[in-house]
Amino acid sequence: IKATSDGPAIHKSYKLTILHTNDHHGRFWQNRHGEYGMAARKTLVDNIRQEVSEAGGHVLLFDAGDINTGIPESDLLDAEPDIRAMNLLQYDAMVAGNHEFDNSPEVLEKQEEWMDFPLLSANVFDRESGKRRFPAAAHFQFDGLRVVVLGLTTGDTYRQGNPEYVEDYNFKDPIRTASALVPDLQKEADVLI
Repeated sequence: IKATSDGPAIHKSYKLTILHTNDHHGRFWQNRHGEYGMAARKTLVDNIRQEVSEAGGHVLLFDAGDINTGIPESDLLDAEPDIRAMNLLQYDAMVAGNHEFDNSPEVLEKQEEWMDFPLLSANVFDRESGKRRFPAAAHFQFDGLRVVVLGLTTGDTYRQGNPEYVEDYNFKDPIRTASALVPDLQKEADVLI
């Protein structure tokens, strides 16, 4: 950790726990084998948060995308139950996965409105305007420790997403995009994810 005048204290230990989920695909209920489900996830996350907090640490909860295209109960409701549950779990950020582009841009906008957390992707651009479609990164601070998380969507999304909707976007190479952004983000962060 770099010490700066407004950053973390020198010779101080910081405890940061990163929790991560991905490829949810509408599994807000447990299956017939008692697996999955947002209630079970919430119990686990709450227990970890309490344990980390009691030890003087902090927790960040992220999702790497693909809440869409799963079970009918979720698909028919544009993943609203999943997003509402993610809000209750207090997700800190989510990256737009390839399945976030299975639905129309209007559905994606509606989903973003439901989210109490940012949907990130540094390498997805609106084809018409040329502007970045999502925020590239999210910033967090804990006791002076500056944490930045950079979001990137797989470059194969244009082949994997719904052809009817991916044509609205330009999916730039994630490695090149990260290479261009990381030097500046490192100046803003003590921890870059």
